[in-house]
Amino acid sequence: MAQEKLWIFGCGDLGARLALQLNRQEYTVYGVRRNPLVALANRRRADAVNWRRGDATSKEDIERHLEQGADVVLATFTPSDSTPGAYHRAYIDTATALAAVLPNLARPPRLLIWVSSTRVYGQCGDQLLDEQTPPIPSGYQGDILLAAEEIIRSAVPTACVVRFAGIYGPGRDRLLSQVRAGRCAPPQPPQYSNRIHVDDCIGFLIHLMEQQKRGRSPEQLYIGADCTPVPMHELQQWLVKAMGYSSAHLREIVRTSDRRSKKLSNRRMLASGYEMKYPDYRTGYSALLESEG
Repeated sequence: MAQEKLWIFGCGDLGARLALQLNRQEYTVYGVRRNPLVALANRRRADAVNWRRGDATSKEDIERHLEQGADVVLATFTPSDSTPGAYHRAYIDTATALAAVLPNLARPPRLLIWVSSTRVYGQCGDQLLDEQTPPIPSGYQGDILLAAEEIIRSAVPTACVVRFAGIYGPGRDRLLSQVRAGRCAPPQPPQYSNRIHVDDCIGFLIHLMEQQKRGRSPEQLYIGADCTPVPMHELQQWLVKAMGYSSAHLREIVRTSDRRSKKLSNRRMLASGYEMKYPDYRTGYSALLESEG
């Protein structure tokens, strides 16, 4: 079987980790970044990713790379900072450029996966949100993410959008740092958190690629989250014990907007046949803490 070409635009931590998990007899992986030297300096292994310089907001750069052939295109972008301009460039500008190029390729890729975020759901409360729930963004981040999804869907109706919840894992330990600093969410009202281990992010993306290659087309939209929405205070209390602190360690209450509290369903993700490596925060954070020694 001939090797397939996977092009990852915005190839950062997630893309490089995915490349390391793929069968190199089946896939050749190309990672596109504005400055590939940054990836190499961060030890993103060149034997797993063929790094290419390119700006994903440039139609010319995208055409130049994809004219070499592409079987799968994975778009996984991260804004350079938390400003509206950075979000617009990371999502709207890249979606617009890809939408202009992909439908006009002589041989379009068999699959386009656009990585988005559950930030598009600004709702809060006890309702379980799923892919049938209309997203109601509550800020510019969600507005921009949703607009980018719509640009991609309009140009490539078969595109698969994956909205990941809060990603954690090696190198993504912000919550552990907060707990170490003694900071926690208030116990009431409960502020629900939805998370997914980075290994399950990668595993699910590969699952979608492999399923589609075998003739099973993915749904157009998935929520990528684990099986256990949990109040943030409960999660932090569990982490305190798992990390060996006393219950008195959490001393600083940090209040956040109630709009951040929501419960997300991963039923469609599971119905695709994917088996979670870390179905809840206990298994995921236990593995993360063990890896940290």
